[in-house]
Amino acid sequence: MKTALKRLEKATEEVMKTQGLNEDTEILKLLTEIVREQVPHENSDSATR
Repeated sequence: MKTALKRLEKATEEVMKTQGLNEDTEILKLLTEIVREQVPHENSDSATR
């Protein structure tokens, strides 16, 4: 999940550079914040699904 967060943060930065602040970048920023909040609570055990 930490790797996914880093990729999401990088993608968000790139989109903001090219598109500026708009509805899509706001959604990306919110998604990044949600993932960032979940990382400390991540269960690193293997999922049994």
